[in-house]
Amino acid sequence: MSGPLTIRELPWTDPAEWFARLADRPGIAFLDSAAEGDPRSAASYVAIDPAEEVVLADGSMDDALAELRRLHRPDDARGPLPFTGGLIGLLSYELGPSALGVASRHPRDPELPALVVRRYDLVLGFDHRARRCWAFARPRAEASADARIDRLLAAAAPAAEAEAPPLHWIEETGPERHAAMLGTTLAYIAAGDIYQANISTRFVAERPPGLSLAAAYRALRRRTPAPFAAYLDLGRGCALLSASPERFVQCDAGGAIETRPIKGTAPRAADPEEDRRTGQRLARSAKDRAENLMICDLLRNDLSIVAEEGSVTVSQLARLEGFASVWHLVSAVHGRLRQGRDAIDLIAATFPGGSITGAPKRRAVEIIDAIEDSGRGPFFGIVFALGTDGAMDSSIIIRSIAATPTRLVARAGGGIVADSAPAAEYAELRAKVDPVIAPPPSPCDDG
Repeated sequence: MSGPLTIRELPWTDPAEWFARLADRPGIAFLDSAAEGDPRSAASYVAIDPAEEVVLADGSMDDALAELRRLHRPDDARGPLPFTGGLIGLLSYELGPSALGVASRHPRDPELPALVVRRYDLVLGFDHRARRCWAFARPRAEASADARIDRLLAAAAPAAEAEAPPLHWIEETGPERHAAMLGTTLAYIAAGDIYQANISTRFVAERPPGLSLAAAYRALRRRTPAPFAAYLDLGRGCALLSASPERFVQCDAGGAIETRPIKGTAPRAADPEEDRRTGQRLARSAKDRAENLMICDLLRNDLSIVAEEGSVTVSQLARLEGFASVWHLVSAVHGRLRQGRDAIDLIAATFPGGSITGAPKRRAVEIIDAIEDSGRGPFFGIVFALGTDGAMDSSIIIRSIAATPTRLVARAGGGIVADSAPAAEYAELRAKVDPVIAPPPSPCDDG
């Protein structure tokens, strides 16, 4: 980083209000624990004015990891929250197959980057449990840290929002094509190629003129608040709007690791008693528990690449957890980084995530590429934050929208195992994606 860390406590303000004030700043990143009252929603961050950035239109996982190494500036600064500055970025799924030696048959989306990573030294941090917030800043050649904080605090309140026309989403497949994709997947499973593969489909809408992506994100977080949500400016009129419920991998400054894979989904019900019964049915589902166990084992193996021998443990297995619009079965796997390994090594060992590929991972990735009708682009990649102290957290890019100057794109899928039923899998896919793309329409501003 460029100088010593300055920490200034501010009056508590909802982070969404600060995001609304700062949303038009180039390179903004909003890491948003948006599920109010959820124990998984601990801290949010708004980062602006990046000191350095890298955007790769294409490339390999090795290229991406080399850029992370180049940009990372370790120091011993500490603050009241885990992240006081460092790297925030996006690794698209399409980087993952290269790490496994798999070549994709799909052309890449020319509008969406493979990697965006920025180094931030001006961050607002929000502790949701304590209802406290701080500005974290380091000096630049042209301004002191305090002067940079003062300029940030002078940001004007946002203009009022107006409604946009409804979005018209077009599904890439539909139930019949989806069933055929699953039939092919089940044949691979029956032949012994794989135990599980995550098969997905794409949804596309034209971007209405004048649509404010920041306002669209705020509408998304109202519809489906999530503990690992995020908004990232991707440059050139593009952005990621994510309502992800899934942590990928996390490590603290001392090297403690956690990953929380999700497998098993059921829609929430408006009636409390029916909602409870729906959740309990999912918790008792042998098929969903087996699906979760397979991925939990895969992630245990991935973590063991960089973890101390004997440190990888499972603290919860396929536990029922509630989210805004769905129930999920969630496991938690822990470990400790081996001496000489760091958060970037952890990403390299685990990416792409097992919950959105399958088991065994390499063969599942090959089959996914052969079966799906389009490249995944950023979807099922990760959003990550790597602090100067070496602590890192990340989320899987699911329940998300990728926006380009001309289109909005969403994607959803599910893990397929031997006893998967196509109709039930399609219903699960819709339970995941409908809250993301459903009315009410996203708002827009006047320009």
